[in-house]
Amino acid sequence: MIIIHGENTVNSRQKLVEIITDKKAKDQEIFRLEAKKLSEANLEEILGATDLFGTSKTIIIEELHSLPTSNKKKNFIELLSKPQTHDIILWEKRLLTKTMLNKFPNAQIYEYKISKTLFAWLDLLGSKDSDNKKLNLLHSAIETDGDFFCFLMLIRQIRSLVEIKSGGLPKGAPFMISKIKAQASKFSLEKLLDLYEYLLKIDQSQKTSKSNLNLLQTLDLLTLKM
Repeated sequence: MIIIHGENTVNSRQKLVEIITDKKAKDQEIFRLEAKKLSEANLEEILGATDLFGTSKTIIIEELHSLPTSNKKKNFIELLSKPQTHDIILWEKRLLTKTMLNKFPNAQIYEYKISKTLFAWLDLLGSKDSDNKKLNLLHSAIETDGDFFCFLMLIRQIRSLVEIKSGGLPKGAPFMISKIKAQASKFSLEKLLDLYEYLLKIDQSQKTSKSNLNLLQTLDLLTLKM
């Protein structure tokens, strides 16, 4: 079994693609399943199925640990923790705890956390800290988390700031909400809405290759602009 987990879903998805590519090169049949759409009977049937030629299968189950606590979830985990004929991959968009991972003692684990440097860079946006400090944090975050994931996290941060300035309350721990409120006070709602619209335009131009700047250069300019 292979378990791929962590909030850095860009890097974890890339790892999943690498593994799938390798499995296909070995003529393995790939089955991709969403845990929320599975029933216990479906899963038992898929795990037990074999074809006439004995073709090896790779079964990918996404977001098993995001299911609400239930007997169904418990039974899925118990079933998958047993020795299997086919290769099993669990892909999780969240970071699994040690207790969760201990249910699969023989699994090969790939963990993709969000770096502290990325959060530090986001926290400094709009502050009076030096441009060099902000850029150094950004470049360090890009080395660990990748430029595209940094860009996605920036979009999420601006969305949260807009929500705060609009009178809403984003989800999160109390200390996180306090930090976002403090950061939001440094921007006007108009400024944040302009930034959010600008980020969406950048996203579109990057996807259509219409930008003259690569994503790293774009993030540099955005950091300085904010």
